[in-house]
Amino acid sequence: MDNIFKNHLNDLSLKASASCRYTFTSFLSLDELSILRSFERELGFYTLFGGCDGCERLVARFGDPDELGYMEDFPIVCLKAEPKLKKFSDELTHRDFLGALMNLGIERKNIGDIIVKDNTAYIFILEKMKDYVSENLSRVKHTVITVSIADTVPTGELFKTESLSVPVSSLRLDCIIASVFSLSRNQVCLLFSEKKVFVDGRLLENISHVLNEGAVVSVRGMGKFIFTSTGGLSKKGRTYVNIEKYV
Repeated sequence: MDNIFKNHLNDLSLKASASCRYTFTSFLSLDELSILRSFERELGFYTLFGGCDGCERLVARFGDPDELGYMEDFPIVCLKAEPKLKKFSDELTHRDFLGALMNLGIERKNIGDIIVKDNTAYIFILEKMKDYVSENLSRVKHTVITVSIADTVPTGELFKTESLSVPVSSLRLDCIIASVFSLSRNQVCLLFSEKKVFVDGRLLENISHVLNEGAVVSVRGMGKFIFTSTGGLSKKGRTYVNIEKYV
């Protein structure tokens, strides 16, 4: 499957170069992004975007604007889905909205990040799907909802972080993950063995990896944080690390 996906990316890259126009992927998962980055030197110029800064599922756009001489926006639309009557709505989660979309027969690759705030979902979706979703997504669980295009995406509200300073026994990645998510060493080792740890979009299996400042760490099923810096020492000689944890 990896080779098939690599060939697909290579075809898009070659097509962009040969036709002198941009080509786009669907939304890529963390696993797919890791594959892309593993052989990016073999690909032509590309950029990544998910609809706004902070998105995890991203679309790749192949084509160099300096060579093509023009710019083309990513084919991504943000839809706002909210209960018609908030007073009588169920408590709605990411899983609820995703399940409702999948029940419409929409493939996961056409759906980007879904951020739920106060029972309202901001859904990043490929532009070709916007009319179908707007017309057919009418209910999530037992709640009647309305769908509209979000003219302004409240990026500062969608992806919030909190600043934390956590003590670690070592600057190794496994130790930092253990402290950030309050996990045992065995639990962290299991996350690595199950290939659930990504740094800057790349799958990482080296538990001893030392992070660079600004590195974004995603742990599937646990959350995401940005490693910002190394702090001082605790009274017991443990090092503090400063992070921005997504909440």
